[in-house]
Amino acid sequence: MLSVFKYRLYPNVEQEMRLKRSLFQLCCLYDKLRAAKIQLYRERRMSLSQTGLRALALQWRRSSPELQMIHSQAAQNVADRVHIAFVNYFEGRARFPKNRQPRKYLSMTYPQSGFKLENGRLHLSKVGKLRMFLHRELEGNIKRLTVKREAREWYAIFTTEREPPQKPKLETIPDEKIRGADVGLEKFATFDNAESIEYPQFLRRSEEKLKTLQRHLAGKKKVSKRWRQTCFQLARLHQHIAQQRCDYQNKLIAQLYTRCDILVLEKLQVQNMLRNHNLAKSIADAAFGQFIRKAKFKADMLGKHFIPVDPWGTTQFCYNCLTWVPKTLSEREHKCPNCGIDLPRDLNSAKLIKRLSILTVRCSSPDGGSSPAEPEPLPSLRGLVSRGVEARSPRL
Repeated sequence: MLSVFKYRLYPNVEQEMRLKRSLFQLCCLYDKLRAAKIQLYRERRMSLSQTGLRALALQWRRSSPELQMIHSQAAQNVADRVHIAFVNYFEGRARFPKNRQPRKYLSMTYPQSGFKLENGRLHLSKVGKLRMFLHRELEGNIKRLTVKREAREWYAIFTTEREPPQKPKLETIPDEKIRGADVGLEKFATFDNAESIEYPQFLRRSEEKLKTLQRHLAGKKKVSKRWRQTCFQLARLHQHIAQQRCDYQNKLIAQLYTRCDILVLEKLQVQNMLRNHNLAKSIADAAFGQFIRKAKFKADMLGKHFIPVDPWGTTQFCYNCLTWVPKTLSEREHKCPNCGIDLPRDLNSAKLIKRLSILTVRCSSPDGGSSPAEPEPLPSLRGLVSRGVEARSPRL
């Protein structure tokens, strides 16, 4: 299992100058490799492979005194980035790779070597020993190191590999240890036991500060000294909001897994939800996609299970009798005409999500293998109602 540990670095003035110079040279190397790959294709209709890009990067490093001040592993990683950028373009995941701007090239990676931990300090080749705030113990074997700059702050990001903890068998977990949750905007999460959690709305709370800084930025001459200072203040505020959101979700998920062994959430298509321009800002602030991803990998880290379910129809069916009860987005109460159940809409969804997960758990293999994090197909309500009935419903 791969894990990521992020620590704050405190380089001195000379070390920070070396890091900045390394990022600038790596950015120039990226642009040269990109141009060489494009030129070779235009002239000979040939493509540079990943191995060819690496060899070219090392060749240029041997002939450049500036690049020799950077570890060879970091230079080869630039070739990997160029290769991945073109692969993503040809597979339709990204646009055509452009030249990188030095002010936006903010990280360098050591895939195998070039770094060492000694007495709480990080030794980087060609840079020196950097003071590091080791706020938690580093677990597992280190596979990769990325040094990143964020809002004039430096961070060391370690990727480690370790054995995952043993998970309990699915069929041995009682229903009381299964927790279904429905995420939303009125309540960030509503659970099947009628508990709910309010979301702090970090972006909304800092929105006035953001508007003020953006208004000041618009009135300053671009690339001037005051423009750069305001850009830095704006970046620090955005970083603060992102860290608040990340810290809140980490603590919430850790708290949930202390109370349950299986957490069940909807596998939402957040990109499609953002098309609603009336709710897009609130949906982005809630960061449902980030919350679901954290719940998934923290389940593996803590030895728990995570089950995603298909969100289709979870707000339109009754959890008790599975009757189709269509309702609009503004209707917040669920009233079943068949069994008479009357309860809040989100609570009905949470109970229905848990019911879907229980069916999945009870039908799982008796060997108690790994968590069905990506079952095929997902637990779903599709097929319980005809297309004609669903098409005529006022469901949004």
